[in-house]
Amino acid sequence: MWRKPEEPKVSSPLPEPTSAARVEPIRAPGATPQIAPPVAHPPSGGVMTSSILIKGTITGREDLFIDGEVQGEIRIHEGKVTVGPHGRVSADIEAREILVRGNVKGSLLAQERIEIGPTGEVNGDVISRRLVIEDGALIHGAVEVRRQPEPAQPKVVQSPEKEDSQPVALESIGT
Repeated sequence: MWRKPEEPKVSSPLPEPTSAARVEPIRAPGATPQIAPPVAHPPSGGVMTSSILIKGTITGREDLFIDGEVQGEIRIHEGKVTVGPHGRVSADIEAREILVRGNVKGSLLAQERIEIGPTGEVNGDVISRRLVIEDGALIHGAVEVRRQPEPAQPKVVQSPEKEDSQPVALESIGT
């Protein structure tokens, strides 16, 4: 008489998978392998985890995600700086775009946009062209929203030598 082979019994549940390790499930012989779901990672660019402390100046051009502790200065002029929910930053931040979900003690200066999420807290001045403050966000400091720079208008001056002279247009270069 034919009998179905018994499947192995697990006496205790498997440990929960972590982001650093993959746990392979126990499967019966001949069964198709199962692939573990992908682990969610922050946006591309520099990544910092919650267990890291950095003291000093951080500069660069690519996006930076901070979910740890930083003390010093952060200058990412062409990229986006994201302070994650576990991020603790004691630094002035200059970037094209800044997103705060954690705690920042220092000034924020963005060329384009600053967004402070519902779990974000900023203790310092906030300066940008566009500003988003979500419900629950905290700001302790001055807030300044700047307009797009206007093109320079030529200045008209009168020549002091002749009273009947024509106005002369002077164009400013680089301003």
